[in-house]
Amino acid sequence: MYQELTAEDARKAQKEAEWAYNNAMEKFYYSMLEVVFLKIKSHLSAEGLKKVIMLDKKRSNNENLGIEFSQKTWAVLAESWAGAEALAMTKIAELYGLEIDDLDISKIERRNKKPNTPKCDETNQ
Repeated sequence: MYQELTAEDARKAQKEAEWAYNNAMEKFYYSMLEVVFLKIKSHLSAEGLKKVIMLDKKRSNNENLGIEFSQKTWAVLAESWAGAEALAMTKIAELYGLEIDDLDISKIERRNKKPNTPKCDETNQ
């Protein structure tokens, strides 16, 4: 059964999806961080492990270093995810048969001007 959808229905759906996206992204970044750290640690030599332990010890003893390291980590995750997210969105949009006219370009332009990376607290991992 087909229901007539209005511009207001689309705006409401956008708003709900954006809210859910923002909440999911914070969880996703923590998961991605954990996976990447585990992958790195699974490949460490004895010398590499020593470097990680030494830096983690420095971070735990120096709050500024810990904060700086954390900020750089979140920036790297955001940068890495942006390309993968865009590729996945493009490919899934193709599966739906979506074209550029099917998208609200104002949402894409706004995101490009103001990146929305999760605000994550400092962790000692």
